[in-house]
Amino acid sequence: MAAALIQSLDEPEQSTEEVEVAWAEEIQQRLADVDAGVVTPVPWPEARRRILAAANGRREAP
Repeated sequence: MAAALIQSLDEPEQSTEEVEVAWAEEIQQRLADVDAGVVTPVPWPEARRRILAAANGRREAP
C-alpha cells in the first residue's frame, strides 16, 4: 500500500477541470443511487455517532 501511495505522488496531477468533472459525475451517481433506493441517506447526527464509535473501536449496528 505504501508503494502505491508513493507511486501516486509521481503521477501527473489532474487538472482542476478534470477533478470538477469527476466530482460532478460522482455526485450524479450518488443522487441516482438515492433516487433508485440503492442507498438510504443517514442523517448527520446518526452518521457522526457511528463515525465516532468506529474511531473508538466500536462497531454499532445501523
